[in-house]
Amino acid sequence: MARDIHTDHASYQLSGFVDGVWHPEDLVELPGTSWVIVSCMRSADHAGGLFKVDTAQPSHATELRWAPAAQQARLGPQIFDPHGIAARRLADETFELLVVDHGGGEAIDRLVIELGEEGPFVATGERLVQPPRTSANAVAYLPDGGFVMTSMFDPTDREFVSRFARAEPTGQVWRWSPAKGWSRFGDRPMSGANGIAVSRDGFVIACEWAARRVWRLDRDGRAVASVETDFLPDNLRWTADGRLLLAGQSTRPEVLFGCEARGDRCPLAFKVVRLDPTSLAIESLIAIDEAGAKAEGFGGATGAMQVGEQIWVGSFTGQRIGIFSPSSA
Repeated sequence: MARDIHTDHASYQLSGFVDGVWHPEDLVELPGTSWVIVSCMRSADHAGGLFKVDTAQPSHATELRWAPAAQQARLGPQIFDPHGIAARRLADETFELLVVDHGGGEAIDRLVIELGEEGPFVATGERLVQPPRTSANAVAYLPDGGFVMTSMFDPTDREFVSRFARAEPTGQVWRWSPAKGWSRFGDRPMSGANGIAVSRDGFVIACEWAARRVWRLDRDGRAVASVETDFLPDNLRWTADGRLLLAGQSTRPEVLFGCEARGDRCPLAFKVVRLDPTSLAIESLIAIDEAGAKAEGFGGATGAMQVGEQIWVGSFTGQRIGIFSPSSA
């Protein structure tokens, strides 16, 4: 079942930034548009927020406007704490955005995004409360209109960080359907279930962050293959050619998790790889060590997405998105 297929060469280099964000943990495009939505986690200095970036003019991000009818989908602007996001098209200028929201309790905010004169805004939405003892990290749509969610750990377990350090099970994948609501997706426990993606044929790719492993699950949630990584695998995002970009941190889970809240210096080294969803073969694209991250002023990658020939990289820390372009060499 396990596969270890790696091509170790970095082929992209930092070429610029998108400013105006903070802790830009996840990025997703609105399909068929030039807009990227950014999930910015709450920090000591900022409330959580959703931002928009026009890839045609990508130098600066601006916060999404929420219409009055949309406020019911969160407990309040100062409480809102977004994490992983996913988007799909509903109509020509209407989209749905799923948002992991830790603000005031664990929930998935299901938002309707419309395009106005100034770009996308949140038109309306609803809040789906998660099952007890779950803490979501990422979401991805299923072909039937439902979605899957990774629960990273049980928030009532005071030992979950120690379990991360030992790569012991702390969470798993859950499923939500319009007809049945919440249910467990298979019975595969994971140590820090993190990024997730769903292929067109319904197979699920899920990251076991603390155990440094990526899993391929069938339509019923059974594990059919896995691959080990040499970093902590975080968010997944599809590329135009049907492969996946995977970003993650080059450190130990117990050192990274909660580093800012503890007042510790957060580790910044990271990698971005390309993953074949069927063979699970891994190709290295970006590899930044601690010294390089400090020199460039960017690190702690959590997710990556393709924008034309570039790769945009989000981060759990800092106040910008890194833009990486193909190396000329």
